[in-house]
Amino acid sequence: MRKWWGIGIFIIVLSVAALAFFLFPRTAADSVTMDEAQLSIEQLYGGVIENATETNGFYQIEFKRDDGTYIAAVNRADGQVESLELLEKSGQAKTLSEEQASEAASAAEPGEVKEIQYVENGNKYEVEIHSDTERKVLAISAETGEVLDVQKAALEAPAEPDSAPEQQEPERIISQNAAIAIAKETLNGTVDDVEFTQTTDGGYYLVEMDDDTSDREATIQIHAIRGETMTVEWDD
Repeated sequence: MRKWWGIGIFIIVLSVAALAFFLFPRTAADSVTMDEAQLSIEQLYGGVIENATETNGFYQIEFKRDDGTYIAAVNRADGQVESLELLEKSGQAKTLSEEQASEAASAAEPGEVKEIQYVENGNKYEVEIHSDTERKVLAISAETGEVLDVQKAALEAPAEPDSAPEQQEPERIISQNAAIAIAKETLNGTVDDVEFTQTTDGGYYLVEMDDDTSDREATIQIHAIRGETMTVEWDD
């Protein structure tokens, strides 16, 4: 009787254990607790834990050090740090002065420093130097003075002045109204149209007029410099 009673107790305990296993299984994700993950980050990287959250399979632990704020993804199964990301950098590294950066660039590449500017992203100076034939832009580390990069491009040769003298338009001595007045001295009529034509000797006016007497049309050519009547052409 006692034997069967003992067997019954064993079966009950085994059943409870099995039920607990199925209802509250200890998965691989429970191998590392949140506290253990945070302690691991502190030991590995130092700093102060700012925030910690759980995601699918990972602990996201945000911590702050002197050089910036980071977030680490810790595998909940084995405690391994799967990724580490810099969220915000604290302050800037010690920088050289513009003069020191300029001297570092000049020592690396000959030429005349034309422009220098500080680039916060990357903590560097960009120094533009011109030689006789090249334009060079050097990236200088503002922390160490090291030349990080050099970009070169050929300088365009300055345009040569045009050797041929520029031809200036001859000055007109007489105006259009003066040309009309001269034409009317040649022919008594009504002006229909006036055109100016430029030539190497100063140009001329063509004054089209209707002769009031003969009712014919004439074109009178007046020199724009001398003011004299050059030709008179009648239309048939």
